[in-house]
Amino acid sequence: VAISAVAGILKQLKRPRKKVVVKPSDISGVEEPEGLCAGDREGNRWLQYDSGSLPLSEEQWESQQYVEKTHWGYYTWPREMMIHAASEKPKDDLPYEEMSEGEKIIFEYFSDPEFIDQLIEFLSLEDRKGKDSFNPRRFCLFKGLFRNYGDMFLPLLWPHLEQLASDPHESSQRCVCEITAGLIRGSKLWSFSQVDRLWKVLCPLIRTALTNITVETYTDWGTCIATACEGRDPRKLHWLLELLMQSPLSGEGGSFRDASLLYVLQGGLAQQQWRVSELLHRLLAYLEPKLTQVYKNVRERIGSVLTYIFMIDVALPNTRPTSSPHVAEFITRVLERLKPLTSEPEIHNHVHEENTQETDERTQAVKLLKTVLKWLMASAGRTFTTPVQQQLQLLPLLFKIAPVEIDENYDEMKQDARTCLSLMSQGLLYPEHIPLVLAALEEMAGSRSWHARFSVLTYLQIMVFYNLFTLLSVPAEVLRIRTLVMQLLLDEQLEVRDMAGTTLSGLLQCQFFPLDSSLQTQLQTLSQTRLPKARGELASTGTHTMTHTHTHF
Repeated sequence: VAISAVAGILKQLKRPRKKVVVKPSDISGVEEPEGLCAGDREGNRWLQYDSGSLPLSEEQWESQQYVEKTHWGYYTWPREMMIHAASEKPKDDLPYEEMSEGEKIIFEYFSDPEFIDQLIEFLSLEDRKGKDSFNPRRFCLFKGLFRNYGDMFLPLLWPHLEQLASDPHESSQRCVCEITAGLIRGSKLWSFSQVDRLWKVLCPLIRTALTNITVETYTDWGTCIATACEGRDPRKLHWLLELLMQSPLSGEGGSFRDASLLYVLQGGLAQQQWRVSELLHRLLAYLEPKLTQVYKNVRERIGSVLTYIFMIDVALPNTRPTSSPHVAEFITRVLERLKPLTSEPEIHNHVHEENTQETDERTQAVKLLKTVLKWLMASAGRTFTTPVQQQLQLLPLLFKIAPVEIDENYDEMKQDARTCLSLMSQGLLYPEHIPLVLAALEEMAGSRSWHARFSVLTYLQIMVFYNLFTLLSVPAEVLRIRTLVMQLLLDEQLEVRDMAGTTLSGLLQCQFFPLDSSLQTQLQTLSQTRLPKARGELASTGTHTMTHTHTHF
């Protein structure tokens, strides 16, 4: 309660800063087109992170216009766009004689070494072992202190921060996370000289802390960096962003540290969304050769990071194509590397975590496919739209892997493929996507693998249920689905015929297509047709199935 109260007081003591009204076209030199035109365009390019024009000197820092709100400029500009006046240079220090009575009281307490020692000792205590997490109230306290008083308290706090960063204990790392996030956010309006001094010492401190990252602390560091980058102009955080981009998958601290560093980097980039397209391209180029990672935790984290890399690649009305990475181009490159698997009737996982030495094309393709599966699963619940056309190119591979039933022996790749098919079948389809999906299903219905033919039917059931009304609006495609189901009703494999009967029954029950006289006649004819006796198991199985299929109706 005391911490929240002091944070509230600091917010009330916040000194107003002069703001000016600006016209975006005056800054960009580009007039906005008439009508709505969202997305990346010439008129908002000046807001993008550009490593070639970062503010590295005081002159460059003061010559640029900064917009902290991430959403400004992407869809449209505010009617009256106000930013902090560049002409009002902040003082490096707030003189004691110019402080109000309330400001003096807080200043005196936080300038007292004994008080600071006791405060840090309290904040770094372990409260509930295994249950403590990044505390936003403490973050707000330090954000207010550094916002209102600049770097006046850093000399007293810094030795404590260095000691905490070097201590891998959970409570120590959590404490340094809270103070670091408050420091970065609180320095938003500092002068260049203050900010430059800060990052010269803060970068080594963060690097030290990330070296000591553990299972208990990696989420706190992810929250710290995400909180620090929220609502900030990325150009003013280039020290931090460039630090996090430095070889996150170095392998120096093992697979856990690699996955953790990617998690922390992801937290920062996700807050910046469309304004760091250069960093997203650089990260994708760095990750692509490493998609054949052998460790499961790293594959999962890469999959999650890829989701955010492609997050802005959405096709919306009146929206220009993003300058961030595109899914279609990535899938094209991935499919080229997966060619060793495309000709196989079934794909089996022969790569295990301890097997890191094999470099043949098929082994590398299997490793790559396992990472791509993690990406598809992570994308299903986070992306704004379903990239149907791109995902469809991976469907044949997924159908070859996914098992009909879950094996007792756990196989990560099979289970992931099964999950991917389930998630993709639940995706929203637009009318123009339906022919593409059905073409892929028709192709797989002719596969040599009966597992693939079986999976086509389970995919079809879910797809029709989730897109019932869209499909009903296209009668020609309904007829294609009916033809496909009838084709698989005559499949040579018993399991496929059985599932086709179940699928047909479900489609009839939900009135997807009617049980008209032509269909009844066709089914009756099939059920009464006796197959000729032949050698082998196939003939006897076929005779049994024709009778069995009739029982569904």
